[in-house]
Amino acid sequence: MRLLMSELLRARSRRLLPMLLIAGLLGIIVALGIAAFAVERPTDAEIASAQAQYAKNLERCLANDDAQQGGFLPSGRFASVEEYCQETSAPGVSGGELRGLDAVVQGISTFVALLGVLLGASLGGADWTNNTMTTLLTWEPRRARVFLTRALTVAIVVLAVTAFLQIVFCAVYALVAATVGSTLFLPMHFWSDVAATIARVSLISVALGLVAYVLSMIGRSTVSSLGAVFGYLILFEGVIAGFRPTIQGNLLMRGASVIISQQPIFDTSSHAYEMSGPPPVLMDVQRAIVVVVVYVVALGAISLAQYQRRDVT
Repeated sequence: MRLLMSELLRARSRRLLPMLLIAGLLGIIVALGIAAFAVERPTDAEIASAQAQYAKNLERCLANDDAQQGGFLPSGRFASVEEYCQETSAPGVSGGELRGLDAVVQGISTFVALLGVLLGASLGGADWTNNTMTTLLTWEPRRARVFLTRALTVAIVVLAVTAFLQIVFCAVYALVAATVGSTLFLPMHFWSDVAATIARVSLISVALGLVAYVLSMIGRSTVSSLGAVFGYLILFEGVIAGFRPTIQGNLLMRGASVIISQQPIFDTSSHAYEMSGPPPVLMDVQRAIVVVVVYVVALGAISLAQYQRRDVT
């Protein structure tokens, strides 16, 4: 606990942390402020028309025989026909709609995950860049304990920062929607679904932050970790996956995307399946979880082994 508290204190004292928080808050305020000025609040007539259309669509959906038998329910997404009909019957309304918040949170997940990568790389490489690793090991010579405690610190900091910024984003988004947009037609379990998305994005950010951390411990600098991560994203997942789509079922970022969106990746290559049948699944949510965990654990084991055996100078 003494080591953990020391690492948390050092993480809190780094200038990068308040800089990222301030930059994130400013980005949220500016982006949603521009959106608030760009949209027009729907008129009373538009709201009344949308409510009438929603009532007709809902009645038609509930009366549909296929819907009543669950024939339209995507597997695992809707718990009941009523939930399906309530979500799919809502018409569009001009202005910002609060019911689109879940999709928006998923849309900004890339930026949130990159914050996790930056924090993980910085917190892992700081002692190497500042030449304070030898001082730390003089105080606590058990390297496995140091490695794992620092990893736990990265996880705590990334989880706290990403969850906080997403919660602030949702609060401001809801305020904008209530002020100049629409809060109509919210689906069942709306806020619980948003909270679940925030949790998934934060956990994926933690996983990617840990990957950046273990890479910084191998390369012994923040820059080497960031270079390795972005090189992997551009060269491997961007280029090689384009030539061999079937490899997508084993890629880290593809797995992270599946976990966040809860949507599997299908093999839609021309020779992979008969056009009359459904495409095979390359990666579902369960496989995505396994892939992400394997990447984190495998890279962590390699990094820990290297950290224990390699001299620190």
